[in-house]
Amino acid sequence: MTIREYKPGEHKAGFKGLRVVVKVGDDYRQKYFAFRGITNKKELNKIKKEAEALNAEWNMERQLIQSKKDLECKEHRRISSAYTTGVSGIKMKFARGKKVRAGVTKYYYSPLFIISGSTDGVRFDKNINISKHGFDMAWLKSVMFYAEKKGIANYTHLLERKPPVEQFIVIYKHQKSLGHDIPPHRIPKEIDEKLLEKI
Repeated sequence: MTIREYKPGEHKAGFKGLRVVVKVGDDYRQKYFAFRGITNKKELNKIKKEAEALNAEWNMERQLIQSKKDLECKEHRRISSAYTTGVSGIKMKFARGKKVRAGVTKYYYSPLFIISGSTDGVRFDKNINISKHGFDMAWLKSVMFYAEKKGIANYTHLLERKPPVEQFIVIYKHQKSLGHDIPPHRIPKEIDEKLLEKI
């Protein structure tokens, strides 16, 4: 959106002058600057400068709002991508479980590969515990289960999409920021201890 100048005969209502139209966020803003009765070039230039100043102001506001939206979208994608792996039906995160012993409920967290999807309208899902199987074996089991449910005979290309185990550091920080009290020792043991020192 920008400035449009209406010359004689161009506007159906007979308007002569400038029209500033800018979409700011979800709102369309417009203002008319009429040339009626003005023949002095200096006065015309003054009106044009006012229109240009308003156009610049609204466009600056539009850019600020768009930049904020872009950052929010980028942050949303970053958070969403923390759980994703190289296979659309397999995600990775810390899942909370609970145990009841002697009437006392205790909660614990486990790093998992979470497999879910559907085949011919039939849903399937399964969790593979990384602490139990180790990162590499858990990935293999996850891909094998997903491939079996999807009828994929050759799944070598899926195995090659294994995410880096270090991604759990990003997931750990994100889930902690959401209020999950995940003990550091629940992070997969395959991650270098030097990286864990920075958490």
